[in-house]
Parts: sequence; structure tokens; C-alpha cells
Amino acid sequence: MEVVGVQWIQTAQKESDYLVRQAQEKAMAGDHFAAVKYLKEAIEKYPRNANAHMLLGNCQDCMDKIDDAIASYDKALQMDPDNAEAWFNKGMTLKKKGQITESTQCIEKCINLYCGR
Repeated sequence: MEVVGVQWIQTAQKESDYLVRQAQEKAMAGDHFAAVKYLKEAIEKYPRNANAHMLLGNCQDCMDKIDDAIASYDKALQMDPDNAEAWFNKGMTLKKKGQITESTQCIEKCINLYCGR
């Protein structure tokens, strides 16, 4: 029974990663609405996909859904607190919102992670 559970998780991860790649292509082409659709489906298949949450935040930021973007970055960081890119993106989004102190703290966290501190 344990093997079946592991196989199911691995399959869900692969499907989720595939959808994230599809979303990246759409986002790079400027179609953030389609990218969000793919990312939400990826998260539905495998909710622990931190990269999907971070990319969802990026798309939401591009669509000026600032609070949603910050919430997505927070979800990504709950799963992967050492994700320097998510810290940086959250910091830049907080800056747009005028939260300079919090923004600076996030970007400092990003720098520290990249420097191995």
C-alpha cells in the first residue's frame, strides 16, 4: 500500500511540474491569465509545489493583484523558506505596495540566502 501512495505522489508531482512549465511558457508570452489557469491546476494536483505558488505570485503581481501575489509568495515560502527568488519577488511586490521596511527585509533575506548566510 505504501508503494502505491509514493507512486501517486510522484505522478502528481510530475503532472504539476508539467503544468508549471506550460504556465511559464504562457507567462513568457505575456498571457498571465492562461498562466494562472495552469498554475492553479498545478497546485490543485500537487499543493506542495512551492515553485507553482511562487510563479502564481509572479503572474498575480503582473496582473496588479498585489495582495494575492504576496499571499502566494507566503505559501511558497512556508514550503521552501530558503527560496531566495521568492524572497526577492515578495520584497519587490511589497515595495510596490509601499511597504518599504518589509520589502527591504525580504530582499536582505534573499541576499543572505544567495551568499550562504
